[in-house]
Amino acid sequence: MMNTATFQWLTLLAMTAVAVGLSQTALGSNAILLPVLLTTLIKGRIVIDRVMALQGVIAPWRWVVLGWLVVVLGLIGYTFHAA
Repeated sequence: MMNTATFQWLTLLAMTAVAVGLSQTALGSNAILLPVLLTTLIKGRIVIDRVMALQGVIAPWRWVVLGWLVVVLGLIGYTFHAA
């Protein structure tokens, strides 16, 4: 049976493959923008909680890092949507 770290790594790897696969489809950029950004947000949350070990840390520190991720992804989404 695989340990938790291996499972999380495989999950991140699979989600990366999904995001890359979606970005390579022939769909319009606006159609795939939200799924790719949501996949990236979920991956970021896993990294923040598990890899950076902030899952058990008091809320303000976790929310600062997660807030930064949401702002960056929001700006990327706005940039691609406005273009």
